[in-house]
Amino acid sequence: VVSTVQFRSVCTKWKSLFLSDAYWRKRYRMDQDQDQEVKRDAWFFLCTTGQFSCAFDFEMDRWHKIPNPAIPRTSIIAAAGSILCLGNLVADCKILYICNPIKKTLMQLPPTSRVQLIHKASMCLNKDARSYKIVVAGEENSIMSALMNSRVYRLYTEIYDSIAGYWRMAGNPLPHAKFGSDPGVWCNGLFYSITEMPYGVVRFDPENGVWTELDAAMPCYISTPSLAESNGRLIMIGRVVNNLNKATEKILIWELQNMDSDIIAWTELQHMPHCIYSEFMATVKSYSPLVCSAIGDWLCIATHLSPRT
Repeated sequence: VVSTVQFRSVCTKWKSLFLSDAYWRKRYRMDQDQDQEVKRDAWFFLCTTGQFSCAFDFEMDRWHKIPNPAIPRTSIIAAAGSILCLGNLVADCKILYICNPIKKTLMQLPPTSRVQLIHKASMCLNKDARSYKIVVAGEENSIMSALMNSRVYRLYTEIYDSIAGYWRMAGNPLPHAKFGSDPGVWCNGLFYSITEMPYGVVRFDPENGVWTELDAAMPCYISTPSLAESNGRLIMIGRVVNNLNKATEKILIWELQNMDSDIIAWTELQHMPHCIYSEFMATVKSYSPLVCSAIGDWLCIATHLSPRT
């Protein structure tokens, strides 16, 4: 509607073109063509804990307010396309919800089999099959070990396929202590996530249900790394910290090269210009985590403690 009004407001000739019979005949043929797909630029979705979340429309260069589903004790824990997954990453959670905020639809998923306290939750969309998969990794109820006088945590991974309509267990659990704070990303059908220090990257194959740790050395002096996927490329963003005085120097961007071979490595692509870096980091502590996401060729870098993006 906004584009239409702008088009008609340019001049009288443009307005007459929009009102012409030729335009409306062409528009009618497009609407009748079942194979014609309306393509729009993706939105950048910013989750909040309030009544509304925000979505940035690159085409219109503006933010949209979208109402959050009113489900107690849940928040948005994963997303794919226009579909959101709601759950609880703080307390025990066996029930997840699927929501489309644009169509205002809400569906409750069946309970998970073993995972009760979710550490990782991610979602992958298959546009061709019009389906999605959800991967959750976390703990079953911890049990007390009489010998060690401590709790023993059993880690599991489960996969939900929207076509099958049920959860299935993965073939092997996530390696112990490999739960990092990075949410992880999907790239070419595989899920990647950064581990806790010492930093590394683990990969999950949903078809075979197998976790593996990548044999790729992390860049020296990297701090608070985060992953993003850009047009089939696995990108990592992080800060390089001086090892002597612990002062943050710059923000760098790397790409994982030779992903399909046995010899993989991180290659530096770009660094944030100093003028932008100084303004972006002015109010941020050296340990503040970076939050990154990619939309096509666009890479968005933000942090919880700065109003800059």
